[in-house]
Amino acid sequence: MTDLVQIELAVRGLAVGAFAATGVSLAASRKMTPVRWLGVLLMACAISHVIESHFFYTERRHFSALTWALSAWTAAVFWLFCSVLFEDEPKIPTWRFIIPALVLVQWAVGAFLTPSPTRVIVWWTFTAVSIALHGHILLMAWRGWRIDLVERRRHLRAPIAAATTAYMFIQTLCDLPVGQGPVLSSLAQALGLAALGIGSALALLRAEPVLVQATPTAGEAPSPKAAEALDLTPADRLVLARLDKAMNDNEVWRGDDLSIGTLAALVGAPEHRLRKLINGTLGHRNFADYVNGRRIAAAKVALADPEQALKSVSTIAYELGFASLGPFNRAFRAATGVTPTAWRQEATPALPHLRLVETGERAPKAGKTA
Repeated sequence: MTDLVQIELAVRGLAVGAFAATGVSLAASRKMTPVRWLGVLLMACAISHVIESHFFYTERRHFSALTWALSAWTAAVFWLFCSVLFEDEPKIPTWRFIIPALVLVQWAVGAFLTPSPTRVIVWWTFTAVSIALHGHILLMAWRGWRIDLVERRRHLRAPIAAATTAYMFIQTLCDLPVGQGPVLSSLAQALGLAALGIGSALALLRAEPVLVQATPTAGEAPSPKAAEALDLTPADRLVLARLDKAMNDNEVWRGDDLSIGTLAALVGAPEHRLRKLINGTLGHRNFADYVNGRRIAAAKVALADPEQALKSVSTIAYELGFASLGPFNRAFRAATGVTPTAWRQEATPALPHLRLVETGERAPKAGKTA
């Protein structure tokens, strides 16, 4: 038994070292992007989890309130980290912080309540929330796989999300009363943590800075990189010329069924080559953002055009390739900071009667005040 304990401690030390090395590497930057500082926080939570789970399994106690809180916070921080890493948002929306905050409050309630049926309910709810977060991580990884233009991140989506989520799910079950076990269970868990620590280091540090570089702010076009600096082949230049013609002359982005595969077929290039060129040369990290950039630019012109003032916002959205009004409104607001209707009102101040039609308001009847 003593040998198992020593092996278990050694394995946990390896896990701590791997998570710490990753955290320090992410923190060693002059520009701390959201993914970087969230990665540092995630590594701190992971280290706390390694320490806390050892004391929980072997001594049935907690090392400290701080490490217990950080350990319990791991799933929520991992969810926030993945949402920023996978979603390519220039700024973290405020609402995303609400989930980790609620999880922390939930932990505090469960941690400091006296043993009672209420405390049991709180911990079961905590478990349910944790499982839900893991499920959403898998959904984010799968949903964005097709449109991800960062090849390394695209290949890592499934392994990172699936491996870590699988471990978190198992750990959630182990935290239940039926899952508490002896040193052998602690050793098995330690091995899983060590594997995750090493895997995280290899995944994040090898792919860095590609995975953790800053995303352009809303409305800001990515900076194209000089073709000479990228050492493009004649075949690459031909593909880029065809892509430019397809997007600028033929305006294929107006098609609501345009996908990276369809566009690759139109320009006569393998899909992986087109992904690499759009990302490496044009600076885009997401295919939907690349296409929607053209659509939003055209929408701003159309909404400001007096000749198109009788067209509804939805008609303009459909003509520009959006399948429904909701995604158009969200994309337009993210790029401009205002709604399409507000943009039109600002751009066409001399057409008040048309603005009433657009917003669905009724003009006051004669003889009555507005």
